[in-house]
Amino acid sequence: MAASAVCGRASLSGSTLRHAPTPAARIAVAARRGAPCAVSAAVALPVAGRVRFNESAAIVYKGVTDGSVAMVAAEYVDGTRTVTLRTAGILQPGTGDVLELHWGCVREGGGENADADAWSRPPLGAVLPLGTRDPTGDGIASRSAFAADGSMVLSFPPGVGDDVVRIVGIIVRNGTDWMEAEQGDLVVPVKTPSAAAVLKHLALGEVPGAGGAGSLFGRFSRINEKLTEAAATGPAGAGAVMATLRLSALRQLPWYAGGNYQGKDMAHMQQTVAARTALASATAADGMSRQLFRAALATLPRGGGNGDDIRLGILEIMREGGIKEGHRPGIEDPFLAQWHQKLHSNTTVDDVYICEAYLHFLEGPGRWEDFWTHLWTNHKLGREDLALMKAGWRTEGILGPGTHLPQLVNPIKHFYWILRTTHGGGNMDSAMDFARGHMPADIQAEIVDMLDNRDAPWVPNKIVELRERLSGTWRYGTETNRDVVLLDIAMEKFYRQKIEGMVTANLNPDQKLGLLEYAVRNTCVGGDFERMDAALAFLRRANSEECGLERWTLEWALVMDAALDSVSLAMEHHMDTLCALAQGPADVVGRAAGCDHRYLTNFGEEVVRGHSMFAVSKIHAEVMGAIRTAAGRSAWMVVSHGAPELNLFAGTVTVTSLADIQGQDFRSSPMVVMSARLGGLEDIPPGVTAVLTAAPVDLLSHIAIRCRQSGVLLAAMTEPGRWAELMAMAGVAVKLDVMGEEVVMKKSDLGVAASTTVAGPPTGKYIEELVMKLIPNANSPEWLVSPEAYAPGVVGNKSASLGTLGFSTTLSSYAMLSVSMVGEDLKVPGSCAIPFSGFDRALRADPTTLDKVALASAAVAIADDSGDFRLRRDALEVLRDVIVIQMKMPPELGPYLAAAAAAYGGSVTVPSLYAAVKRVWASKWNERAYLSRKASGVEEEELHMATLLMELVPAEMAFVLHTCNPLNGDQNEVFGEVCLGLGESLVGNEPGSAMSFTARKEKGFPSTIRSLPSKPVSHHPPGGKTTIIARSDSNGEDLEGFAGAGLYDSVTVDPTETRVIDYSKEWLVWDAVKRTALMAKLSELAVAIEEEMKAPQDIEGCIVGNTIYILQSRNQIF
Repeated sequence: MAASAVCGRASLSGSTLRHAPTPAARIAVAARRGAPCAVSAAVALPVAGRVRFNESAAIVYKGVTDGSVAMVAAEYVDGTRTVTLRTAGILQPGTGDVLELHWGCVREGGGENADADAWSRPPLGAVLPLGTRDPTGDGIASRSAFAADGSMVLSFPPGVGDDVVRIVGIIVRNGTDWMEAEQGDLVVPVKTPSAAAVLKHLALGEVPGAGGAGSLFGRFSRINEKLTEAAATGPAGAGAVMATLRLSALRQLPWYAGGNYQGKDMAHMQQTVAARTALASATAADGMSRQLFRAALATLPRGGGNGDDIRLGILEIMREGGIKEGHRPGIEDPFLAQWHQKLHSNTTVDDVYICEAYLHFLEGPGRWEDFWTHLWTNHKLGREDLALMKAGWRTEGILGPGTHLPQLVNPIKHFYWILRTTHGGGNMDSAMDFARGHMPADIQAEIVDMLDNRDAPWVPNKIVELRERLSGTWRYGTETNRDVVLLDIAMEKFYRQKIEGMVTANLNPDQKLGLLEYAVRNTCVGGDFERMDAALAFLRRANSEECGLERWTLEWALVMDAALDSVSLAMEHHMDTLCALAQGPADVVGRAAGCDHRYLTNFGEEVVRGHSMFAVSKIHAEVMGAIRTAAGRSAWMVVSHGAPELNLFAGTVTVTSLADIQGQDFRSSPMVVMSARLGGLEDIPPGVTAVLTAAPVDLLSHIAIRCRQSGVLLAAMTEPGRWAELMAMAGVAVKLDVMGEEVVMKKSDLGVAASTTVAGPPTGKYIEELVMKLIPNANSPEWLVSPEAYAPGVVGNKSASLGTLGFSTTLSSYAMLSVSMVGEDLKVPGSCAIPFSGFDRALRADPTTLDKVALASAAVAIADDSGDFRLRRDALEVLRDVIVIQMKMPPELGPYLAAAAAAYGGSVTVPSLYAAVKRVWASKWNERAYLSRKASGVEEEELHMATLLMELVPAEMAFVLHTCNPLNGDQNEVFGEVCLGLGESLVGNEPGSAMSFTARKEKGFPSTIRSLPSKPVSHHPPGGKTTIIARSDSNGEDLEGFAGAGLYDSVTVDPTETRVIDYSKEWLVWDAVKRTALMAKLSELAVAIEEEMKAPQDIEGCIVGNTIYILQSRNQIF
């Protein structure tokens, strides 16, 4: 059959630069000479350059800002890379000043020096400014002069300097004035930054014995060097910075083991890092990066002040007080002598705490023990900690004792202020002191008033309002002042502490809802959480008069229930993401530094528990029960959905306390644990696939985060009667399925054959009670068949049912005659299918891949026989990769795919369509599918895969309808779910509720809402384009007694896009009349399809405008 009969050069974005490297001939000559070539940078660059880096840095000379330099790194289509520098305000006209760049290249892995920060000469073939001296001085650095206009261009032609990571340099004026950038050396990344490279650099710097390892100053210097690259790489780079600084702040990384520095250097470095991190927390491109930089800033001292005041201040105190200093005679005071050495060589925020304790000692009766007691009680610093604060040539650290000298109280108080200027800013009072004058006067006055009344009951809500107004200064204003950001962080922390310490037992649910709204507003101040922003809009409308519903009626409770569900889902998503982004780099940096692995294990979870979102979790948990009861919602509370394999086999139900089985391993016999109560801090033993409990679970508890991270189902059943029914399943091998808001537990037909997927190694025993009857391959000679040829043995039941519906006179009559369909249309999307024989024919046409598939299949069988589930999993992955990556398209198939693309695919290309088809074919060897066949006695050669090709309908809403209620087996009741966008949210069982309803099969189809929608995102065709979905259609799906849903893949040629849903604006929530009409129409349609198919149906469809599309209908499996 003819294919037509079956299916009825881009430019790079970014700034284009106009200057070029030398011509290739000049480069070749320089390469033959064995040196970089030095030429003028006034030659034209190739067009279409993309800017990879564009920043400006202030230049400082003798503590005074003296101009600036703009730095641009660009990359071109032909592979040329350039670095362009342009100074401003440094060269003074008519002075005859000579301005040069003293610079070097930093290479991957440190080049020959194996030092990640080592400078090296430019690579052979690099194009350097005319007159460049290479090398100069130390034999490593180069020296290049700026042009008269203050500009300079360094260029790396294609293939030259591919291992150069960045250019590092210092400006030199007249050969004597060394002018650093405000943040230290000038640094211009040449290669596109990667988060992995940032993390590697920070981790290698913590390896004991590495240069700068163990030094707080060295750590800040590394962070400062990598901040720009970290910001450019998104959340992963920001996570590396945050994890390193948090590990440091929590003393898991050493502070005093890596050398000395002057106080002025530390003050300047802290100020620079804090200011740059504050800027990143306000300007990073995505919200999660901003949050991570904000968390990093919260660990930093503010920096600034005059660092020399610390060194000179303690000297003045000792001299004015007559304290012995070195060989100078005076009062013996071992403590001051030791502390003086530390302050001179490596001052840190610890000195603020030491000063506090010393003041406490001076103002007391003179017991030195009081110093240690105060230091430990308030800051958890003890004798061992201070003994390790060694300075320079001194080896004893700070041991004391101090001499009681009350006359030093006032001088030490002044010195305390000097220390706080450099190291302080962590609490609200200090932060406010430093932020004064950097905000609008009215906000400043109200913050002062709030601080004066900090224990008043109105303060928590006032803090949120002030933070919202203050964000206009640091987040959305023209300048991001680090002290204002530090103040905002301190206010946020104080709010969280207030909420967590609040006694709410006497508050009614309405008051708690008001408190919750403010808590959510508190997390959304910076606009960093897109999903939570949408959830807040939903919550605010539901909790206000704008809702338009009488409070505590059923309809209002359903709306509020969906709003609270949106809040919890947003919270889980953002905090689970934060946890993962924190945990990974903490593991890498911590292992490099030799940190205690027991501390690292829960690092990410502790970051979450310290976030202000944790206050939301507390109030949410307190109010959710009352709302769910008023809404008539299920007694189930699903916290983690678990792995998809659980709907085949989850394990044996075991009634035990989760706390009693800590440290055990159940991978050889997977287990569903029923634990009446959870402490919240338990770990999940290997082999536990699901945890069911009778008590509510905190959404951000340790166990909740751990279950979501590890794919373990966690759900609470709070109704005693139903909990007892679950307990009666003890000892039974079960499968678990999350259907809407219900957790359905049934006896598993597959038994422990599936245990290797859900929990661990196989036992070598399995049950074969379920024997599937597969229709054999009819060996169709066609490459592509149209719907009228969808026949048994040619395609699977998915295609066959779609063909039946497309030619149904019953449905045609329904669409024309039904009152509910007036002005609307009913369609089945156009489609064609590659028959069962297509895969085998394509594979035989590619003998090389055929041989590789045979070898890979044999490897799967050997791995399976060995009992090593990991080996089998790897072998299956290799087999899939062989098909997806290496299998060639038969020439005969191309025209047919081209016809399908033209008919249904818009801009879809034949290669991209074939790639999607191969992924469908390869899904025959998904692990779940493989184990399902094995457990059901199906031989590999019996399973055949057809591929249904159809247009991806641009759904505005999608629905799933069951003509027999699957929750209670009532055949007189339709059960339906509706979501926004494509049906991926429904069939993929994504977290959150769909609009769920039941309707009686009676006149008018009276319906009952079970839940309103709360799924946080919707899925849509990419960019509004028309594309194709290649759907799996095997002879092992949609069978009598076995649905097989989700075992095999369906693949869109172009990936779908995700959009966050703002339910505060969706009629599906707010228009009851329109919603009721939709439920009646869908229920009537479901019954019509059931009549046509002559059996209860599981129906998938979607709605576009006034048209309903039926995408699939199969016999319902009970």
